[in-house]
Amino acid sequence: MNGDFAPPADLADRVGRVWRRAGELPPALPQPSVDLLVFADGSLWLSGPETEARTGSLTEPLTGVRLRPGTCASVLGIAADEVPLAGMPFPGEGLDAGLRALRAPGRPADPAVAQVLKAMHAAPGAPVSRHAAEAGLSERQLRRRFLVAVGLSPKAYARVARLHLAMASARSSPVPDWAEIAVRSGFYDQPHMIAEFRRAVGSSCVRFFQASAVGG
Repeated sequence: MNGDFAPPADLADRVGRVWRRAGELPPALPQPSVDLLVFADGSLWLSGPETEARTGSLTEPLTGVRLRPGTCASVLGIAADEVPLAGMPFPGEGLDAGLRALRAPGRPADPAVAQVLKAMHAAPGAPVSRHAAEAGLSERQLRRRFLVAVGLSPKAYARVARLHLAMASARSSPVPDWAEIAVRSGFYDQPHMIAEFRRAVGSSCVRFFQASAVGG
């Protein structure tokens, strides 16, 4: 039942993945994305982006459609920062209805935010001020537009993105060099990375890496 799946090909530019979960939630990093949730009774909800991982268990199976940054605002017409973490009802019933809503004509995504997102992943340790300047925006302008498109501030998104980059680096290494991974992922140093993992997932990067490997 649990798994992550590629989105329908025609929605690949709007949807990152489709996921299904049931029972105990596996160890996972927070996801800085809006999700369109499909509950067992078919009801649809939107759930806001995370900065801390969710834990616990599900009493019923849950399906989620992970939206790419900008999709919520440009396609669904809802600013991402208006979607609460706890969720809000969305019209329709069932996965097919949710996917139909995501196929509706939309306005173009914010190009400046798209540029900054790409830059953040290419240079995860760079200050937000640099990304803003390269996009021709002030930090205040970038923050406002980023919140609408992504649902998090640029700094909050960057913190979560660094966690994902660190885990991807660790999983691609036969024996992870955590000090090197920390610097490559944009943290000041290894203690900074450990502190950020504890804040987001409740354990150090090493313990999370081991637990997620066991959890599959």
